[in-house]
Amino acid sequence: MQGTIEQSPASLSSEYLPVAVFYEEADLVEYVRADVPAVHRRVDEFLTLVLDMEKREPIGFALKGFRNFYLTELKPKLDLTEADFLSLTAILEDVISAVGDSIFDDTERRKAYETAQRIAAHDDVELREFPEAA
Repeated sequence: MQGTIEQSPASLSSEYLPVAVFYEEADLVEYVRADVPAVHRRVDEFLTLVLDMEKREPIGFALKGFRNFYLTELKPKLDLTEADFLSLTAILEDVISAVGDSIFDDTERRKAYETAQRIAAHDDVELREFPEAA
């Protein structure tokens, strides 16, 4: 039929996949689970929590300085020929290990990392874009 636009069902409605995004120019990985107005609360040099502006509840997080961490800490441990994604829960565990005891000395900071881990684990968030070597 001429003049009719065909649309595939996937273009109108598809299954939600919780995928984190790597922003190369900002050197950060971000995951936000809701498309609502939000504020960002910086926790430390690595972690920022994303909060729903109205409810002030955590809806996501960002990890700053990800390229260096990925290249020095994560990539040497991975076989990326077999994997096409990384679990953000596992990445957060590695970040916490790298930051070490300083997280546990600061209660607010520890709670923020635990919140980010809960979000990543609950949503089973994946990272599919990886930084290139500099």
